[in-house]
Amino acid sequence: MTILDETGEIELFLFTLKDVTEHKRDEELIKHQATFDALTNLPNRFLALDRLSQLINEAHRDTKRVAILFLDLDDFKKINDTLGHDIGDKLLIEVAVRLRSDLRNGDTVGRLGGDEFIILLGGLDDAADASPIAENLLNHFKDAFIIENRELILTSSVGIAVYPDDGDNSSQLLRNADSAMYHSKKLGRNTYSYFTEAMNQEVSRRLTLEEQMHGALERGEFRLCYQPQVNVTNRRISGVEALLRWNNPVLGDVSPDEFISIAEQTGQIVPIGQFVLTEALTMAVRWQAMLERSFTMAVNLSPRQFRDPNLVAFIEQAIEKSGISSENLELEITEGVLISGYDYIEDALASLSDLGVNIAMDDFGTGYSSLSYLRSYPFNVLKIDRSFINDITVHPADRELVNAAIAMAHSLGLKVVAEGVETEEQLAHLATQGCELAQGYLFSKPGTAEEITTMIEKQ
Repeated sequence: MTILDETGEIELFLFTLKDVTEHKRDEELIKHQATFDALTNLPNRFLALDRLSQLINEAHRDTKRVAILFLDLDDFKKINDTLGHDIGDKLLIEVAVRLRSDLRNGDTVGRLGGDEFIILLGGLDDAADASPIAENLLNHFKDAFIIENRELILTSSVGIAVYPDDGDNSSQLLRNADSAMYHSKKLGRNTYSYFTEAMNQEVSRRLTLEEQMHGALERGEFRLCYQPQVNVTNRRISGVEALLRWNNPVLGDVSPDEFISIAEQTGQIVPIGQFVLTEALTMAVRWQAMLERSFTMAVNLSPRQFRDPNLVAFIEQAIEKSGISSENLELEITEGVLISGYDYIEDALASLSDLGVNIAMDDFGTGYSSLSYLRSYPFNVLKIDRSFINDITVHPADRELVNAAIAMAHSLGLKVVAEGVETEEQLAHLATQGCELAQGYLFSKPGTAEEITTMIEKQ
C-alpha cells in the first residue's frame, strides 16, 4: 500500500507478508497422496500410466520400444487369510523394495492395487530385451521374505506387452499385459508370458461368459443331464451322475470345462450348485419310485462350494424336502477340494458323513496324494478316471494300475465305479476284478431326464 504526504509525494510503502511454507507443504502432500501408493510409496495407477504415456511418446520419437510388465503375486490371498492383513501389508512393502532394486535407472515400478504391480521399461531396441528383466524379477522372488521372524516363500506371475507391437496407448498395453499375466497363471504360475492376440480373444471370451452367466440361472438357461451308472454284473441301472449343461442365447451351448471354472471364481457356483442338488434329488425320488428299489444320485461338489458356511445345512434341508434317503445321495469331490487342507472342509465332510450321505473320490489317479486322502477322509466310493480305463485292454501298465486301485479300494471297504467304459472288453476285465459299477458310452451318453426315464421304463 502507498501512503502520500501533504504535497502528494510518496511518503512510504506498506507491505503485508504471509508465510506460505505450510500451505506449500500441504499442497505437496496432497499431490504426493494423489500420485503415490500410501502403503508402498510406489507410483500409483494414475502416475504409472502417465509415465507410460510419456515413455510411449519418447519411443515414438526415437523409434524404440516400451515394455510393460504386469506382475501379480501368486496365492497372496492365502497369506492375508491365514496370517492376517498386517503381515500381508508388510510383505507388500518388502515386495516393493525388492522390485525397485531390480530395475535399471529410468525404469518405473508402480502398484496398481492389491497384489498387482506394474514395471515400465523404456528405450528398448527389441521386445526380447524385456525377458532378462522378467527372469531376474522371478529369480529374485526365490529368496524367502522375512516378516516378523517368519520365512515366507512367494512367487509371482508376469505378463508382458510391448509398444508398438501390442498396442499404441497406455490403457491397451495395460489390458494386454494383464491378459498375458493370466496366461502365465494358467501355465502353472511363477513364470512370464508375452501377449498374443489369441490371449486377447481368450480374455474377450471370458468377459462375455462372465457377462452372460450373470442372471443365467434366473433366466432358466441351466439344465441337467444324467449319465447312468450300471451294475457290472447284471447291467441294471443302479443310479446316475447329474451333469450340468448351459445353453445361452448369445453363446449357444457352452462346455462345462469352460464355464464351471468361471462360476467357481465368481462365486456363482454356490446358487448354481443349489439348483443342481434340488433338481437332481427331485428326479432321483421319481426314478426310485419307478424302479421300486434303491437308486443313487451322484452330484459333484466344487472347492468353492465348501467355502459356503450353509453348504451342509442346505444339503440336509434338500434331502428332507425331497424325501429321499440320505444314503441314496452320493457327493463327488476331487483332490482339488482337499488339497488346501482347511479345517472347514474336513468338518463339512465329517458332517455329511454323519448325515449318511455317501462321499466319492472322483477322478482317482489323476492327482498326487490320493492314497493319503482315502485314509484321512470318510470316503465310501472310489471313481477311477477314464484315462486309466481307456487302455486297460491295450497297455499292461494301465491294466495293473486299475487292478491295484480296485483291490486297494475293496481293502478299505470302498465301492468302485469305473468311468469312461466304452467297450465290452473293458467291461469284462472290470468284472473279473470285482468292480461294482461302470459308466460310459458303452451304456449311454449323458441324456435328458426324459431319456433316462425311458431307459428306466424299459428295465
